[in-house]
Amino acid sequence: MIFTERLILKPYEVSDAAGFYRHLQHNRDYLVDYFASLVQHLHSEEDVAAYFKKKAEQWQARKGFACGVFLKGTGIIGHVSVRDIDWRVPKGELAYFIFKEFTGYQYGAEALAGFRDWCFHEQAFHRLYMKIGVDNLASVKTAERCGFQFEGLLKSDYRKRNVELVDLQIYGCVKV
Repeated sequence: MIFTERLILKPYEVSDAAGFYRHLQHNRDYLVDYFASLVQHLHSEEDVAAYFKKKAEQWQARKGFACGVFLKGTGIIGHVSVRDIDWRVPKGELAYFIFKEFTGYQYGAEALAGFRDWCFHEQAFHRLYMKIGVDNLASVKTAERCGFQFEGLLKSDYRKRNVELVDLQIYGCVKV
């Protein structure tokens, strides 16, 4: 578990599925642009529980680390993960979201910074990066607030809503 001032980041447990699914139902349109696969494949609490089991298996195999973001004293408010890990460097791609009803309170930056530090200090990553849509200004600000720097642009690299090709910006951070 990772503790920050206001948050707890912890690996998913099947018991978290109901709360996650409830929030997902209210946030499908909000998340579909950049978490399309998640939105398209999780249609029930059972689907979420199976997704959490898969994330636990990836954690055990050190192929990915995914955590629920929990507001202390409340419940789940988001997600943060590192995937596409290359242990030869070692590096990985960070991804996160905060459910819409919890945005505007800097929870994303707090979760991202806590998870970044955990990746660097507990898992010995050397480099972390994020791919952020050019229109996702809030995530750009969050990445920059957490020490990530703009590294480049990937032209027509992602299909948003499975229709429109969009550019992605790469933001990276190296352990110093």
